[in-house]
Amino acid sequence: MGAAYYIIAEHKPEEMDLFVNGKALARADQRLASAARKLGVRELLDFFSQDPEEAAEFVEDPEVLKNLPPEEWFAPADGLKTVRALLPEFLTSPEDAAIADDLREFEGVLVRLEEAGLRWHLSVDF
Repeated sequence: MGAAYYIIAEHKPEEMDLFVNGKALARADQRLASAARKLGVRELLDFFSQDPEEAAEFVEDPEVLKNLPPEEWFAPADGLKTVRALLPEFLTSPEDAAIADDLREFEGVLVRLEEAGLRWHLSVDF
């Protein structure tokens, strides 16, 4: 099935749809990171965070559990800067259509979060 990137909102109104496919982004993570560095914007994975209690479900080492970072939230504008910079890089090749589609989905969700005044972070589903 493969990994997928998705968006978590700090507080999500029930009527707000946050679904993004995110599978193409996860498959292209190295290309996206390289493009972000080239463009001088934050990498998508810079926006990754997780609730330490959720992370603890996957960690057995007590030392690691003690040092899990707190969940971090980001302004949608910061994510939009990255997504909007990356999008043109993946519009020219038909092989990159799924990446461009995922970036457009991310852009749409981040715009809605910005309009609602809600923060977000990236999560990964394995």
